[in-house]
Amino acid sequence: MKNLIKSIFIFYVLLYSSNSFAATGAATEYKVTMTKLELCETGSTTANCLNALTISPSGTSGAVDIASVNAGATAGSYGNIAKAKIGTLYTYIQITMSRQFSMTGTAGSCATKAGESGTKTTDAKGQTGGTPGSSTLYVPDGTSYNDHMNGSVDSLGASVSNDGVIGSSDEYFQYRKIISGGGLKVKAGDFPTVKVAFDVTNAVGEATGGTAACTGNVMYANEPGMTISFVD
Repeated sequence: MKNLIKSIFIFYVLLYSSNSFAATGAATEYKVTMTKLELCETGSTTANCLNALTISPSGTSGAVDIASVNAGATAGSYGNIAKAKIGTLYTYIQITMSRQFSMTGTAGSCATKAGESGTKTTDAKGQTGGTPGSSTLYVPDGTSYNDHMNGSVDSLGASVSNDGVIGSSDEYFQYRKIISGGGLKVKAGDFPTVKVAFDVTNAVGEATGGTAACTGNVMYANEPGMTISFVD
């Protein structure tokens, strides 16, 4: 039994980098919904998932709370490595997910407020102090994301935006990441287990210069860390 044969390090680029006074804090709730998980064959790039093979079921993952203790097991069970072609080398992974997130937490002087919702173009309203509540946050529209991201009108990626673009009509987005260690190749009768771990220590962001601005549109989804390991 070999331990940790391949690893992927994925950092969701969801933050509003233009927030000049941004602070971050831990999330106690960070719900994401995956709609498709694909393996990409050798020759793929950050901009292109070559001969994409779907290893997820036809339905969504449901709202996976990556801040919870069982998040890794839930997320890891969404993809089925047994669907991979024997002997084929996969060098990238592509995830399609909803642009909408449910988040709870405190960052800097501000906390998320129950029932508040941002949009594709604005942050959500926050609150000063008090008990953080669940807010709805979005990945914002943009035309200057790196080429490993693009928007998608539908949940299965049948109609997508150009690389680096998430448009106003896109309800989902795709994310591609190289599989480190030379890729993943499945052998006959030897299907690795997917292990997933998350880090939400700095997953909540706020963009104020102090407590006075917390009730404005200041709360956003910062980038959590996600590690996927294939264990033989």
